[in-house]
Amino acid sequence: MPRRRSRARLTPTEAKEEFVRRAEELWDDFNTWYSTNPEATFDEIEAELGRRRREVVGEFVELSLRQGDLGAEPEAPICKKCRKPMAFQGYLRKTIHGLEIDAKIPRAYYYCSNCKEGFFPPGPTSSAEEG
Repeated sequence: MPRRRSRARLTPTEAKEEFVRRAEELWDDFNTWYSTNPEATFDEIEAELGRRRREVVGEFVELSLRQGDLGAEPEAPICKKCRKPMAFQGYLRKTIHGLEIDAKIPRAYYYCSNCKEGFFPPGPTSSAEEG
């Protein structure tokens, strides 16, 4: 039986199609804004688009990263505290803040029910990482 691919991970074609869909949404949203602000100055237009920049670049990075390794491991990682195998909890969206972007990246998440600790590989075990 073929192994089912996670919906968190995208093929290059799927990533491109999703990027185009999101770009069309941005275009439509901006045109709606501009139709209600037809006398907007260049500075106002720039401010409106600049407001969305971090989100758009974050989405671009998200789609790029979803084509690669999302952190799932063939064998369950071992909890650093109790040395028991951790359980795969699925792909949770980890919030990443950069200098120019904010992104929510789906990452494999593992949890130790014994210690109540979880982490996103390859990072350190920490319950504070549940972004």
